Amino acid sequence: MQMKKWMLISPAIAVFLIAGCNKSKTVKPVRKSITEAVYASGYIVPKDEYKVYALADGYITERNVDAGNTVVLDQPLFKIQSDVSSARYAASQTAFDFASQNLGDNSPILRDLLVRVNTAQAKCTNDSMNFVRYTNLLENNAIARVDYDRIALTYQTSQNELLSAKENYKRTRDQLRVEAKNAQSQLTSSGSDLGYFTVKSRMKGLVYDVYKEIGEAVRRNDLLAMIGNGDHKILQLNVDQQDIEKVKVGQAIIVKIDATADNIYKAKVSKIYPLMNQNDQSFKVEAEFDSTYQFQFSHSSVEANIVIHKKDNALLIPIDIIQDNNQVQVKGGTKTTIKKGLQNLEYVEVLEGIKASDELEYPKIK
Repeated sequence: MQMKKWMLISPAIAVFLIAGCNKSKTVKPVRKSITEAVYASGYIVPKDEYKVYALADGYITERNVDAGNTVVLDQPLFKIQSDVSSARYAASQTAFDFASQNLGDNSPILRDLLVRVNTAQAKCTNDSMNFVRYTNLLENNAIARVDYDRIALTYQTSQNELLSAKENYKRTRDQLRVEAKNAQSQLTSSGSDLGYFTVKSRMKGLVYDVYKEIGEAVRRNDLLAMIGNGDHKILQLNVDQQDIEKVKVGQAIIVKIDATADNIYKAKVSKIYPLMNQNDQSFKVEAEFDSTYQFQFSHSSVEANIVIHKKDNALLIPIDIIQDNNQVQVKGGTKTTIKKGLQNLEYVEVLEGIKASDELEYPKIK
């Protein structure tokens, strides 16, 4: 979409010496100031404006703010109830409590396994003493070899049973630790999901609008409210793609806001976004006001002129006196080709081709 350009010119140019234009059809160039600007349209918005979205499905049970309220960081805005998520969190809490109990000092599972370890340890100790005693008796030929072998086998079995009981205790304890960690992770995840049901403010600012009421059902990513900086407003402008190369950060802007009638404000380009909007073939440009204006409204439409060039003492002629191929008709002479400089909707700067003393004729109406 081709945007129109709104060009600025010094008020003094209104005294352009058109000596009875409709009568003589002639005019002389004059030296005046001229300003060339790129037209942009857009809106005035709060700085750091952001949209508050629902992060989960449910229905609103609490709405703690209204449009016009001020909020602080982490202030609760909405509470969204969901029976499914609440049930999931309760189940996760129960699973975590159970896993913690199984891993604790009074764990019935570990206590039973520890009893088995202690029993195996006592039996192994007793069998060890018998093995030592039977070894001494065998060395003194006081017992038969078959009796010694039986005690040695019993001792070896006791050692194996003790090792198995210890390994079983360690393996079960490690498994319970993994289960407790998984249960804690699941609880944290469920708790985080449940936290989404209390929607909080991400900043200190002003609530510009609220879109949902108590009792309304919402889905994830539904818009709930609009919040922004209440004291700092910026401009979001759209500049036609044919003009964007002329726009630079720091350039002055003259702004007219529809909500403030004919008041004029000054601003400067602060940021140029590189991605073109395919819908209207424009680029987004942000601007900061030169002064801290106290606007109580937001998203009011604006028209702006981004000052590209300004020149004093320029030789100017009316734009409608120029004919094809940048030619003008000098009175009493021939057509002359001029070299143009700055221009706006009414006037053109002449760099070469005519003098300030030349009298120019308007094209004849056919």
